[in-house]
Amino acid sequence: MIVCYGDLVTDLVVAVERLPIEPERVQSIHAITIEPGGAGNFLITAARLGVHAVAFGAVGEDAYGQAVYEMLQAEGVDVSYAQRGTGSVNVLVMVIVDDAGRHVFLVRDGTGDPFVLDGRSVALIRSADLFFMPGYALHERRVAGSAVAATRVAAESGVPVMNDLGPIVSEASVRAAALEIVQLSEVSLLTADEALRFTSERSEADAAAWMLARGTRCVVIKRGEAGCAVYAGDGCYDVAGIPVPVRDTTAAGDAFAAGFAVSWLKHRDVRRAAEFANCVGAAKVQKLGSGRQCPTAAEIARVCGDAFTE
Repeated sequence: MIVCYGDLVTDLVVAVERLPIEPERVQSIHAITIEPGGAGNFLITAARLGVHAVAFGAVGEDAYGQAVYEMLQAEGVDVSYAQRGTGSVNVLVMVIVDDAGRHVFLVRDGTGDPFVLDGRSVALIRSADLFFMPGYALHERRVAGSAVAATRVAAESGVPVMNDLGPIVSEASVRAAALEIVQLSEVSLLTADEALRFTSERSEADAAAWMLARGTRCVVIKRGEAGCAVYAGDGCYDVAGIPVPVRDTTAAGDAFAAGFAVSWLKHRDVRRAAEFANCVGAAKVQKLGSGRQCPTAAEIARVCGDAFTE
């Protein structure tokens, strides 16, 4: 069972011909779709790979929040721990993506009562096989206040913690919380740019060493189409990317994280997990959109073959 904290946002995906959008210049919209975004990408991918994926956080009771709730449920994600609240409004992300695969994110924050870390929630964390913390949860108004406390419960209960800090690490307001989560984590995922900003180091290797020295046991640097690098106590592994035609990179990092988490739970082998995560990311970038457009196990197998199917 993987418990994923927060970031249960709604993506409004708008497909257009080109970016940037220019004033007083009309262009057509190819399609508009609503999908679970953020942690929803991670949860749907994990559920499709056969694990019990639990959405743990806050979902608005507005139309956008209800859509996410129902879509996650239909995908086999456990939403019974997603707190609602009368009058609550879900986080909404407008994702504008063009024919070249470039995208822009516009965010409206959610509103509602703060997430409550009650006895039922604590029991869930303690029973998990993995606790996953997306960095954006540290910025989400309703859940940010309990993020570190929930992570502490997992670590103190012997539940492995995995985080994906994301670009939020550049914000000074969340730095202290992000650092504590890194210290409590078995695995930290982030891009090279994010690692350099977070650590103020000058090289990827130095940034990884900085994070390892502060407690995390494995640092995975995501390199997009070039694959990833895994830094751990026994050295560094470069894992090559998989060349595929790229349609849209939206949700690729979340899908990568889910692939890594599922494989690592099964094999406890970070290199094998990174290889499988690359397969999952490569399968995702060939599809437009997020949420239900994340790859299936069959699509992942078509990219990498049966050797890496988990």
